[in-house]
Amino acid sequence: MLQPSMAPPSSRQFCSTIDGLASVFAPGVNLALWQRPPVAEVERELLALGASALPDVRRRTSPETVRADCASVLEERGLGAHRFRRWIEDIAHLLDTFHRLAEGRPITLRLETLADDGCTRFHVDRTHLRLLCTYRGPGTEYLDNAQVNRAALGCGQPNEAIIRQGTPSGFQPYWVGIMKGARFPGEEHNALVHRSPPLTGSGWSRVLVCLDAAPE
Repeated sequence: MLQPSMAPPSSRQFCSTIDGLASVFAPGVNLALWQRPPVAEVERELLALGASALPDVRRRTSPETVRADCASVLEERGLGAHRFRRWIEDIAHLLDTFHRLAEGRPITLRLETLADDGCTRFHVDRTHLRLLCTYRGPGTEYLDNAQVNRAALGCGQPNEAIIRQGTPSGFQPYWVGIMKGARFPGEEHNALVHRSPPLTGSGWSRVLVCLDAAPE
């Protein structure tokens, strides 16, 4: 008798609370995705951010300094940090959780607004853990392990060769994802394959927050 084929287990875990992001550490998992709803107060504040307001600003941060670091970035761009109090608090909340999961590793904060294409080729990050949250516009696109041709990825081939089957999945606005990078111990060949969504000509702009935990 023919046995039914078994689909490979998914490499992503969905969660309904921020505490569920710890599921990223489960064996074989490379993405934990908190599917939270939009935050109305933050949405109102971000109406003031233009597409070129924060051109990929990066800064080392910590739970103790993140509020001041965010305020400093906004003030340097002439945006007035007092207009973004709720957004800053949301970022600080995410940073607290990420810092705990990253076990105190140094963290880099990245704030970015853009209306053109970022890195649209599927790739993995050479980091330990990364947190991503798109507050406005299309979210990060990613592939489950069963969809990825990692040989094509490693050889620099185009997206058409990297995607073995199906179509990419994507974050929705305000969803929070923590992904394993290629420098996560023992997960060098299981890092999440992802890309920035194409924007050129779409009329969309993105507001993105990224936290990176440095590898040891």
